[in-house]
Amino acid sequence: MYSPQLKRFLHRTFHFDNPNPEITYKRIMGLFLVIMVMASTVCYNLAYEVLGYPFAWWTTLTYCTATIAGLIWLLYSGNYFFFKHLQFTLLLLLPPAAQLIHGGYTAGSGFILVSFLAPIGALIFNEWRAARVYFALYIVFLLGCGAWEYFFPPGQQHPPEVQTLFFEVNMILTTAIVYYLMERSLLYQTELQSILIAENKKSDALISNLLPQETADEIKATGLARAKSYPAATVMFTDFVEFSAFARTLSAEKLVEQIDFYFGAFDEIVRRNGLEKIKTIGDSYMCAGGLPTPKNSHVHDVVKAALEIRQSVHRHRAEKLAQFGYPFDIRIGIHTGHVVAGVVGNSKIAYDIWGETVNIASLMEQLCEPGRISISEATFALVKNDFSCTFRGRFPSRHIGEVAIYYTEQ
Repeated sequence: MYSPQLKRFLHRTFHFDNPNPEITYKRIMGLFLVIMVMASTVCYNLAYEVLGYPFAWWTTLTYCTATIAGLIWLLYSGNYFFFKHLQFTLLLLLPPAAQLIHGGYTAGSGFILVSFLAPIGALIFNEWRAARVYFALYIVFLLGCGAWEYFFPPGQQHPPEVQTLFFEVNMILTTAIVYYLMERSLLYQTELQSILIAENKKSDALISNLLPQETADEIKATGLARAKSYPAATVMFTDFVEFSAFARTLSAEKLVEQIDFYFGAFDEIVRRNGLEKIKTIGDSYMCAGGLPTPKNSHVHDVVKAALEIRQSVHRHRAEKLAQFGYPFDIRIGIHTGHVVAGVVGNSKIAYDIWGETVNIASLMEQLCEPGRISISEATFALVKNDFSCTFRGRFPSRHIGEVAIYYTEQ
């Protein structure tokens, strides 16, 4: 709304360094209001002088002198609160004084109307309680001026055409200032609303990126998301072979760059196959199919994604081996079974899954050979007619017992 150069100048000059942009904006608008009122009062007096009907200058001089003194104090102290209420007080007191001195409502052309700027200004500057007080005082002064004129009728009056002219001038100037204040305030509120909507969209997009859409919608609606049980889901783990040893040979920046390169490709494959990325831990990538929205094809979708991930890694193997001396060979493990999924805690929340299915999928990956895809017996039973699979053998597990492992090739 205001140029950055103007804002920087006022920040340096008048200490407009408040972190709230709305407060800064309204302070700038207040300075423009002061300039407008000063210019209007001087022009008002000059117009009377030109027409040969002198208007008391002391009210205008008092306002200008007090305002300039307030600005000097603002420059020195940065106390905008004092300057703001000084203006409201001057606007409230001086117009009725000028009107009474000049002969009342008619001779003074209803100059007291300018006092209405005090409560209006307080409202615009969010001084709600002060605005009520200023408005009440405005009504009191309005009635007081009327009573004064009733009991003490004014003497000499200006010609009707002069009175009409200055009524028009007074109403135009006052309503123009009110219109300016309201327009700028409403424009800024509209701008803030647009910014707020844009920021809300960014927040929604961020939440939706961190959490499944269904879970994100539940959290936004209720403030929490309950864990849900899924009788059938397919979990996949990936891991780079001997990555820890390789990681010691690279700087942290280079290491993160390579992980981001591969995981970015995995994200796209997972998204394209309708899966849900769960999390990454170091060089390990975890995703699942069949949640948060259950679907019958989740086993096939996960196996298909695993084949694409392996192909993507193999495509860059020679390039990475030549560049780093490390081929980024990958192991992939898959298992199908019951899981519980949801969000736990209330700080740095993340969507996660739990259950023995997760442990078995992790075990499938750990027992896998480099460049292969291990699937459990449960997963094999569901995809054996659609993918080429070979039996690798049975392996003991401390907590699960003996497990059968199959390799899937295509």
